[in-house]
Amino acid sequence: MSPDEALKRLIEGNARFVPGHMTHVAPEEVASARHNVATGQTPFAVIVGCSDSRVAPEIVFDEGLGDIFVIRTLEK
Repeated sequence: MSPDEALKRLIEGNARFVPGHMTHVAPEEVASARHNVATGQTPFAVIVGCSDSRVAPEIVFDEGLGDIFVIRTLEK
C-alpha cells in the first residue's frame, strides 16, 4: 500500500467515524480479530498521539485490531 493509499484509508475511516457509521467496532468481531493478529501483525500505518484514554485511534479511524500501529506519548 502506498502512503497516499494509506492516508486515503485513514481519511475514509474517519469520515465513517464522524457520523457514527463505523464498520470495525462490533464486539463480536474482537475475539476473531485478536486470534488473527496473535501470530503476527501487518499494520498499514503508524499513528503517534498523546496517551489520552478518551481517544482510541483504532476507533477514530474505524480500523480493526492490528490494522494500525499506535504509539502513545505523554503530554506535559
